Amino acid sequence: KKAYKESRLERRMRIYTRPKLLVIDEVGYLPLDGLGSNLFFQLISARYEKGSIILTSNKGFGEWGELMGDPVLATAVLDRLLHHAHIINIRGNSYRLKDRLKTGLYGNQHNNA
Repeated sequence: KKAYKESRLERRMRIYTRPKLLVIDEVGYLPLDGLGSNLFFQLISARYEKGSIILTSNKGFGEWGELMGDPVLATAVLDRLLHHAHIINIRGNSYRLKDRLKTGLYGNQHNNA
């Protein structure tokens, strides 16, 4: 967004479209505003069938319309992402908390908070 506002978007997009693999982590952790959703669509479109993407999200596909604030734009992004995708759906407790949960430390701290 900063590059867009400073008229440097084309240069910034080249940084994200150049690698053979782009990792986008935690899509959905924070909602996207209109500009953010549009820029995300542009990035996905620019990489479509030109470079691989690994994307992680805690949101199901049905929630992307709300996440992006525009169901039509979300559908267009998902259409490009899912066309050649291998989807790995991981369910269960967070791997970051698993050791703490085993020892009971997380539960005790959480209850005392």
